[in-house]
Amino acid sequence: METEIVIAVIFDCALMLGISWYYKKYPPKKINELYGYRTRRSMANQDIWDAANKRNAQDLWKYALYLTGISALLIIFNIPYTIIIHMVVLLLGLFLAIYSTIVYVDKHFDKNGNRKNHE
Repeated sequence: METEIVIAVIFDCALMLGISWYYKKYPPKKINELYGYRTRRSMANQDIWDAANKRNAQDLWKYALYLTGISALLIIFNIPYTIIIHMVVLLLGLFLAIYSTIVYVDKHFDKNGNRKNHE
């Protein structure tokens, strides 16, 4: 395997781990336009904002760990198309983190931004 590919994959994993750790450790406290899980719905009120960002940060951290583990296996076993597989896993993880946050918000908040009463 080419050294450049290994360096790119390791750098990408380190970047994802670093960003997701920081996001989990220091979630955005106030609704803003620059940092955090920003959708029209998540920015509707502070309660949704806090819940959505907490959930999204946990999911991003989890998928960054998966990405790192899978990428390590790709490098160790010298799997062909490592960079392509790595990028597919990265994009899939990002998609799943966003999707699971959407599902979480839908489950716990109504369309008006109020918490649903769960029995």
